[in-house]
Amino acid sequence: MTRDSKESVLRRWSRRKQESGQKAPAAEQGLPLDAEAGLDTAAPVETEAESGPALTDADMPPIESLNENSDYSGFMSEGVSDELRNLALRKLFKAPVFNIRDGLDEYDEDYTYFEKLGDIITSDMKHHIEMKEQKEREALAGEAEEIADEELDATESIEQVEDEDMPAEEAEIVAEAELDPEIKQEFKND
Repeated sequence: MTRDSKESVLRRWSRRKQESGQKAPAAEQGLPLDAEAGLDTAAPVETEAESGPALTDADMPPIESLNENSDYSGFMSEGVSDELRNLALRKLFKAPVFNIRDGLDEYDEDYTYFEKLGDIITSDMKHHIEMKEQKEREALAGEAEEIADEELDATESIEQVEDEDMPAEEAEIVAEAELDPEIKQEFKND
């Protein structure tokens, strides 16, 4: 059995598609399908036109009277307005039967509430506290070093002025002028 001797898959599919297309109108009319093709006979199809006039909003029961056991199929009629159909469906899907959660969704739980840790301090918290304290110590050490450098500069400038045989009061003014640019400017202007 070679492929050439048998009918190809596409040809067989096409043939079956055409055969089913010819038999479909018979099924729509409620006629039995061909038993030789291996298909079951179809039951007569009942349309809305045969069952009676189309239902409208006036034919529907009040929404308040509906419960989970009510028949909602009338609301699917073409004559019923979209607003009334949506209200009926909303009422149907609010029934407890449709509101059972399986608990497998990640959004089922309330993640906005967290249990307080109380006195428990985790290792990560300890690390953050230690890092914050270390940064504060480094900042204080940096400030102390800056102050020490300024004081050293001031004493050096006083020593330089004293070496120039100036009075002590003028030496202090000159030293302050070295530190403060405004005083330095005034001192230069004098």
